[in-house]
Amino acid sequence: MVGVERAAVDGDFTSIDLSATIDGEEIDSVTGVSYEIGSGNMLEGLDEALIGHKSGETIEFVSALAGGDRAGQDADVVVTLQSVKERELPELDDEFAQLASEFDTLEELQADLVKQAEQGVKFEQGIQARDKVLDAMLEMTEIDLPENLVEEEVNNHLEKESRSDDDEHRAEVDTSTRRAMKTQFLLDALVEKNDVNVDQGELIEYIMMTAQQYGMNPNEFAQQIDQQGQVPAMVTEVGRRKALANVLEQATVTDTDGNVVDLNELEEGEEADEAADEVETSEEAPAKDA
Repeated sequence: MVGVERAAVDGDFTSIDLSATIDGEEIDSVTGVSYEIGSGNMLEGLDEALIGHKSGETIEFVSALAGGDRAGQDADVVVTLQSVKERELPELDDEFAQLASEFDTLEELQADLVKQAEQGVKFEQGIQARDKVLDAMLEMTEIDLPENLVEEEVNNHLEKESRSDDDEHRAEVDTSTRRAMKTQFLLDALVEKNDVNVDQGELIEYIMMTAQQYGMNPNEFAQQIDQQGQVPAMVTEVGRRKALANVLEQATVTDTDGNVVDLNELEEGEEADEAADEVETSEEAPAKDA
């Protein structure tokens, strides 16, 4: 960041002091806060107020408060522009590539970035394909849920959040819980119908992946789930993932232009394991026996 003497423009980085009052009463004030002009993550009208002014100048304007007890009310805002800086980027050359990456040339770095971007798009396509296949199966299948289990799950969720009296949130949790349970029952039926089996290697791979997500040593994590009797639940989850992956392999996936997407390409590169896991399933809810 380099300080500038000119008037502030969109994209500049500033340090400001700001206070907001309503009828002479100070509602809020901050000093020395950093703000990027154009980000729009503070008060409405702040960007317009800062643009065109230099360091040391004070600007007054009126803005509707976005939060707090006075949300929606107009406040008199006074902002002092303490400093204005712009981002100075280095030259894109081989020297930059060597400093910013493991590559020796800018051409190699750019090629790697293109490859990463392409892989990211394929990764996202895989996630969308998984979701659409699952949505389609749920729409084609009627699953009667045990209402007592749904109510129990919803109540437990709301109690943990201390929001048992929030009717709007209860409706949201009820909807997500029903979807998660239907997904579990549907995948369990596919496991049984297609005789999906889970071998030891697949279970170990899943345990290692889950341990990594929790930031735990795989051996310690395995011992912990064994002591808690969670191994059968792990086996069930791996079976559900395999069942959904098998269905996804049989689906024809096309992009918005109608081109067929080869999900097998997701197996290439360092993101393969993560992508495959995401493609299989991301439904999370405590497992229930049907």
